[in-house]
Amino acid sequence: MRLLTLARDLRRRRAREREGYFVVEGVRANEELLRSQLDVVGVLTAPQLDGTERGRQLRTAVMQRGVEHSEVSEREFASAAETESPQGVLAVVRAPTRGLSDLEGRSGLRLVVLDAVQDPGNVGAIIRTAAALAASGTIALPGTVDVWNAKVVRSAMGAHFHHLCFHTTWDELRSFLSNEGCELWGSAREGEGLPLSVPPPPKLALAVGNEGSGMTPALREAARRIVSIPMDGIVDSLNVAVAAGILLFALAPKR
Repeated sequence: MRLLTLARDLRRRRAREREGYFVVEGVRANEELLRSQLDVVGVLTAPQLDGTERGRQLRTAVMQRGVEHSEVSEREFASAAETESPQGVLAVVRAPTRGLSDLEGRSGLRLVVLDAVQDPGNVGAIIRTAAALAASGTIALPGTVDVWNAKVVRSAMGAHFHHLCFHTTWDELRSFLSNEGCELWGSAREGEGLPLSVPPPPKLALAVGNEGSGMTPALREAARRIVSIPMDGIVDSLNVAVAAGILLFALAPKR
């Protein structure tokens, strides 16, 4: 039951930070996890996993991987799961140690900066979009939901396993951007509309702000440029994850 107790505890951010673990729930996400290089500490499974051929194949793959495996009842599994209809598989994974030092010295950078973005679904969608559009990394500043939150991980659908995403402070990020010659741009409704008359710099960090209040004053003041997506007047704003995807695509390096 050690693994079950740990999985229950990891529902709390403080426990994830203390232990250095996070959870991956669901068949598809765990299929992707087993294809990654991350350290899988253990896997919980419940009887409903055997309800599909895909689930049975995943159980076999878990056994072949040789990681700790605990079979629990549906009721016990539900006490650790966070989905409304659990699929019967949950992995406990060691969170990779990542930071700004992993980005130092690159000739080109495309970073996404999450400035107090609080909705887990939005953060997961942004991380997945950043990975799909070959961004160098996604950086979460204070006030942003934990990037290892179970709902964030589910929403990103495996992007965490490959894409560089982590938390840092504004002071650390500001120092890094200065040392690397990386411009900080922000996004806001009143910004300069895309497309731009000149191409973006080879090293660029794009900040997206809180769903309700936008960027914090510190980032708005530090941003070299504020950009926006031209929209028909009937629509006042876009979901932050949708806006981030459009901006990332528009500001991607020319290939």
